[in-house]
Amino acid sequence: MDSPLQLPEILLYIAPYLTHQDLVVCLTVCRQWSQSFTPLIFRSIIAQEDWSTSKDFPSLSSLVKNAHSVRSLTLKTTVGLAPFLEQCTRLKTLVVHGDIFSKQQEDIWIELTSLVRRNPLIERVFLGFNRQHSPSTAFLNALAEACPSLKRYESSQGKYEDQDQVEALLKVLRQIRSVSTRYECFTNIPVDTTRVFPHMRELTLKDAKGLSTQSQVDFVCHCPNLEHLKWTVCRDTFFPVQQFCARVPAACPNLRKLQMDGCGIPYPSDLSRIINSLAQLELLAFCGTAIFPRTFRSMERHFRTLRSLDMVDCFSVKSWMVQATLEGCPLLETLKVPYLVMSDVEVGKPWVSLRLKQLHVHFRPTAVCGQDFISQHKATFQALGRLTELQILDTSAFDPMGPEGLQYRLDLGMASLQTLRKLSVLSAVNTRQYIEDEELSWIMSHWPLLTKIEGIFHHDWDRHELVTKELQAGGIEVPDQRKPDLDCNITPWAFDHSNDKESEDEEMSEYDEHEDGEDNEYFYYYSENEGEDDEPNGDVAEF
Repeated sequence: MDSPLQLPEILLYIAPYLTHQDLVVCLTVCRQWSQSFTPLIFRSIIAQEDWSTSKDFPSLSSLVKNAHSVRSLTLKTTVGLAPFLEQCTRLKTLVVHGDIFSKQQEDIWIELTSLVRRNPLIERVFLGFNRQHSPSTAFLNALAEACPSLKRYESSQGKYEDQDQVEALLKVLRQIRSVSTRYECFTNIPVDTTRVFPHMRELTLKDAKGLSTQSQVDFVCHCPNLEHLKWTVCRDTFFPVQQFCARVPAACPNLRKLQMDGCGIPYPSDLSRIINSLAQLELLAFCGTAIFPRTFRSMERHFRTLRSLDMVDCFSVKSWMVQATLEGCPLLETLKVPYLVMSDVEVGKPWVSLRLKQLHVHFRPTAVCGQDFISQHKATFQALGRLTELQILDTSAFDPMGPEGLQYRLDLGMASLQTLRKLSVLSAVNTRQYIEDEELSWIMSHWPLLTKIEGIFHHDWDRHELVTKELQAGGIEVPDQRKPDLDCNITPWAFDHSNDKESEDEEMSEYDEHEDGEDNEYFYYYSENEGEDDEPNGDVAEF
């Protein structure tokens, strides 16, 4: 990266056999390649803490020379990079990791403020903190004043103790389309939420401490063009269900996408009320909460418009709900759910979700062998075969101790998947597979776009390793798998659908008993860790 591409093969081996005119042509090609590829090489730069000693990182002189080509800059340090940062003037994305604020002096904000003012083309800013820092007032004012193209601002774990900082932050938010605040703390600061944020389209409010739920509702309601809301309150706070239903749908008529978890929602019927209050949803994503039958019936009101549904981290989700979703959502493109009993596919109605591009569901058989086992597989493969737009198929099981699942075998009807010509990723982790030479050859010839496949491909470990090598030789990525314990998973396993129905009846009875009871405020199906987020680490992360 310190000099133009010289193509050593040409200069060392071919050049002695070329004429002077041919050498001139080769050198011209070298220069053209350098001019074409160098901007691409420097388009995205990640400055690690050890950048000065890393052999894979460009030298400081090379960075300075090509700073004008950098569009995306990720900083884990700024030490020694001042000459390079001074030459960066065409950034569009700036990412600053949280560790930088604890390991460097406070003048880091002076450097970042100057960097922002030199880059009026910035569109996206991502900041991670460590619970002790927050962006300076000068930095936020620079974003608002010098970056008219700013569209997205994300920060996590910031601590706001200064009124001027908050005012500057609100000034930034008035001009952007997307904002994410995660684990932020507002200490004894009255936040003016009467301002209107007309450009806001996407809003993430996650565990905003020190900001009352009333203030959060006010803030949401002053985003009249909001389309996508990701909202979670702190665990010691109740979600403002009544205010949400009464105010948000009217104030945000364009709201089409909703992501939530179960924090602060004590009543099983509250989630139903929230869903019922919204007109036409295109995206629904929940985690750490129960999806009871009444909640699911509320979701059915949006089946004609839903494009994405994620319930994979919810509990009380039943197989019939998944089958009903596939039968009733014609526009669905992404579906993530825990499991689907294969007998429900066999006896259910045909799927209408023919636009699916991503499907994450564990298929559970109700038989371990015989004609029922075969017919369930064939029905499931035939249903999957109709999803001709499918790009990602994940049939993995969550439980490694119950590995039975959809088996990718030709004698069970796998050939019906020959229509999945766009499939690029297949995952079958924690399921029992028996991929032989015939299945391997079929996969390689019928899924031309397949780039990754995950799982253990045979109960015989030597056979699994052989299949893995063949797939990798064909250019397909295969993540490493740990060899299973020989004492485990030695017998077939199948899902007892009758148990599922019995637990559903018990759940319905318990649900009806508690739904309207004022004394059952904390009734819910939480285990100790359900719905918990990973411990924040100071880096920027998605919701």
